[in-house]
Amino acid sequence: MPFSVQKMEKFAQSVKPHLNQQLIDEPLWMGSAGDMDRAAAVLFPFYWKQDEPWVLFTQRNAKLKHHSGQVSFPGGGYEAQDKNIKHTAYRETHEEIGVPRDRVNLWGYLDGLPSINGFHVTPFVGEITDVSNLTLDPSEVDRAFGVPFAFFQNPDNRVKNTVKTQFGKRHYYVFEYKGDVIWGLTAQIIVQLVDRMK
Repeated sequence: MPFSVQKMEKFAQSVKPHLNQQLIDEPLWMGSAGDMDRAAAVLFPFYWKQDEPWVLFTQRNAKLKHHSGQVSFPGGGYEAQDKNIKHTAYRETHEEIGVPRDRVNLWGYLDGLPSINGFHVTPFVGEITDVSNLTLDPSEVDRAFGVPFAFFQNPDNRVKNTVKTQFGKRHYYVFEYKGDVIWGLTAQIIVQLVDRMK
């Protein structure tokens, strides 16, 4: 087994105890969104680079209706053809960045979060085994890029702000890495995992 694969497996074993492993509530699993308008899923994708775990992000197309130009994880809304909400994460990852299901190893998932657009978003966490041949969908994604996970684990790189929303007063986090600003729901998902791992 290649040394880098061994190191990623060791890292995965350090992450998995902090992820949800039990079955998602069945109505949500099948695409219901509870109090929100729709169910959605994203993939929080790790990959190995420069002898450490990195996180893969996309920058959304500037012309999209929702979250245009923002940095995000691959993902989107549940659709009728999806077998379940996990399938949504697989499908959207394949559609947006060209990574098929057999190149994704899921480790577990994090608590679902509401988006400002009325989605209940379930974040799945796992590894993309090969990021060398990404095929971006230009209608959805302008670019893909990576950030070392250690960057997010450093509390000095996290800024916390407060804003008023339709759900009341909420705080949000901001990370800035080499000119890319990561905030909103994406940053909230990152913070959830980092704080669980402390």
